[in-house]
Amino acid sequence: MLDVIFFVVFLIVAVRIALSVRRESSIFDEFQSPKSLAWFVLLLPLAPLVLVLLPYQTGWLPAAILAIVCCLPALLASRRCIAVLETSGTSRSDVALKSAHTAFGASLAGLIYVALSVVLIVYVSGLGQS
Repeated sequence: MLDVIFFVVFLIVAVRIALSVRRESSIFDEFQSPKSLAWFVLLLPLAPLVLVLLPYQTGWLPAAILAIVCCLPALLASRRCIAVLETSGTSRSDVALKSAHTAFGASLAGLIYVALSVVLIVYVSGLGQS
């Protein structure tokens, strides 16, 4: 149940970030910041789905690795966008910078979610072995 809630939250946040990056595409073009962030954030909602569906077929370790891979591109692209837009020195890039910061926070939250899920899985599976 909690995984469904995280999926919905990540989906809403990802769509909002992607739309914001598209709206601010002229700023991203002007400062040569990667607009691929709009596509990478759309991978974020896949992390909870991967952790729900894949462990039954592949095991929890490959599922956790794939969930991390869903979060990393958005984290790296948003960090690059933040670095470029913070050095721009203009207030016109404030909305784009806010979108990049939101993407960084969402992808970091996704990584924390994956880490906590792995810790919980290891803890529960360790209790079953005792």
